[in-house]
Amino acid sequence: MTMLALALLLAAAGEPGIAIKPAPGHGYRADVETFDAETMSSVTARLKRAAAERCGFEGVRFGRHSFGTRVDTDRNVMLIENMQQNFFCFDRETDPYKPVPADWKASAEDTAGATQFVTRFLDRLDRGDSAGIAMMDPLAEVTQAQWEGLRKAAVQHRTASGGSLTPHFEAWVNNPDDAAYPGAYAVFSVIDDHPGIEGTCGGIVVHRVRANEYQIAQYDVQFIATALVEQQGLTQEQVEGLCRR
Repeated sequence: MTMLALALLLAAAGEPGIAIKPAPGHGYRADVETFDAETMSSVTARLKRAAAERCGFEGVRFGRHSFGTRVDTDRNVMLIENMQQNFFCFDRETDPYKPVPADWKASAEDTAGATQFVTRFLDRLDRGDSAGIAMMDPLAEVTQAQWEGLRKAAVQHRTASGGSLTPHFEAWVNNPDDAAYPGAYAVFSVIDDHPGIEGTCGGIVVHRVRANEYQIAQYDVQFIATALVEQQGLTQEQVEGLCRR
């Protein structure tokens, strides 16, 4: 790709712009303009195509990923803001990370182990224990300030003490295309029954590094405040619409 890749990528009408620029020591960084959360899949697909074009014959590995969310109360839709995605190119022939067989099946012990791991992670997040940072993929490069931001987002809408964050296992996925590494991944949603929380969007993806070893590959949880739902008079369908990706 020419130097034009480092400028704002042209987008069709209504699509957010994506700017890719070098990130010294971290490959490249893509900055994405604000967009509706329900278009996340198409925006991510565009970002992946742009990264693949930049890397050419090499593979693409995605690293640090962050974004903020806000509800557009005029339209009752969730917005994704300040999205940033680091990625770098790698030689496929020398890549040390190998995929699991396409027909690999998790055992009951695998699922239990991953669930226990996420339960500990959520407990640390709930308490603000920064030991949770070490449970996340090092590629995410989560800082102390970012960890504190994750906790603030989790607790800021609570109106009273009591309640818990509980993982709910959804599925295992083998060698997903958008993962940093090939392998087996467990997907969890999060149940939050604290007063003041109507529900959650998104979830947590856990990488099974090897038997009995896991790390948080992706944390993407948004918390819907009961106050917002009541203020806007949202129906259950509209609340679910906030989470649509």
